[in-house]
Amino acid sequence: QRLEYYMKKARVGEERKLQRIEQERLEKRRISQFEDMNRLAMNRLAAIVQRVYRGYLGRKSVENLRLERQKAALALVFLNDCATEIERAWRGYCGRRDAERLRREMAEFLFLLRRQEAKTEEDEFV
Repeated sequence: QRLEYYMKKARVGEERKLQRIEQERLEKRRISQFEDMNRLAMNRLAAIVQRVYRGYLGRKSVENLRLERQKAALALVFLNDCATEIERAWRGYCGRRDAERLRREMAEFLFLLRRQEAKTEEDEFV
């Protein structure tokens, strides 16, 4: 009887041990599933962060490109204004030079004309 009693206790202990092992196995499985879900959630969050950051980088690069184009356009306007200013100064110089030449030619022509008129009048008096 004592043997049966101890055998019964041993079976109960063995069953408890198997139940405990099964519980531990289920707990590990739950933890593993939770870790898998946690890992999946973290991957999704990482993908969201990456997507947002890539969008930010894309917008930033487009903004930089736009600013570079604006700078290039402003530089072109500046160069055109500089060229216009140089051309205006050159035309002014050429105009003043030509006007001075015309004044000298006109003065020389008038001098020669008056000299000839004076000679003609002198010849008429003689």
